[in-house]
Amino acid sequence: MKKVFYKIRNSNAIFEEKIIGHKVIKFLYNNIFAYPLLFLTTRNPLISYLYGKAMNTKYSKSLIYKFVKKNNIDINESKKSISEFNHFNDFFYRELKPFSRTVNTSENTIVSAADGKILVFNNFSKAIIKYIEFDIYNLLKNDMLARKYNNCSVAIIRLIPTDYHRFHFPLDGYATKTKNIKGHYYSVSPIAFSLKPQILFENKRTYCEVINTHVDNYLFLEIGATMVGSIKQTYKENTMVYKGQEKGYFEFGGSTVILVFKNNKIEFDKDLLDNTSDHYETKISMGERIGRII
Repeated sequence: MKKVFYKIRNSNAIFEEKIIGHKVIKFLYNNIFAYPLLFLTTRNPLISYLYGKAMNTKYSKSLIYKFVKKNNIDINESKKSISEFNHFNDFFYRELKPFSRTVNTSENTIVSAADGKILVFNNFSKAIIKYIEFDIYNLLKNDMLARKYNNCSVAIIRLIPTDYHRFHFPLDGYATKTKNIKGHYYSVSPIAFSLKPQILFENKRTYCEVINTHVDNYLFLEIGATMVGSIKQTYKENTMVYKGQEKGYFEFGGSTVILVFKNNKIEFDKDLLDNTSDHYETKISMGERIGRII
């Protein structure tokens, strides 16, 4: 199995990622005999829905301590202690204590919308990953909106099950109503993504447009994935929102956040661009600077 590596900012060190469930993912996505099972789990939303519901039962509470210990999760950041969670999902989309994440409030900065691993592209129309050209039309399924954001700048933030699973606004603005795009439930694991790069265009996703005069608006998308019970929005639609404010959360499962900015309105930080160019994701925390408004 091909290993997955990433970088940490301000360091030349390269780290190997521990992929949860890597044997199952490899079997499903790289085995022709597993295609019927892959088809069942990714094309039938009921499977992910039921699994998500199972993580909402009191019986799932017993999984929390073992998961925390095995994955070295800093539970001291959480508002609740392990004993206070009602079920596994309650722990999974846990809220953090104030100041557990530092939001860069410097003027003209753009911050990460989530904890995770990030790839950035100043020109998305020319971005090619694993020989698949990323197409804004396929991503948005809306010709008028795609034309509006053609040649856009894009940040892709991938969350794994051990990450903090709430997502936040990267800039101030007026957040419009969330819209849904129907799709499948493929895994967003880097193993699955390397074998099926078009996942971002085929999975269920939600998005809203945020009106910001400094960048002439931007899009915030959430991508569903295998065993993601649901994508929950906690912000109030059609209201002003602020940098670092919570937008919503993913229930059980890893997933992905995508930020889309218009051409020549923002510029991502050079270290993130360099790492992406070298085919490395960069580990990032919510609220950390990822770029600037031009």
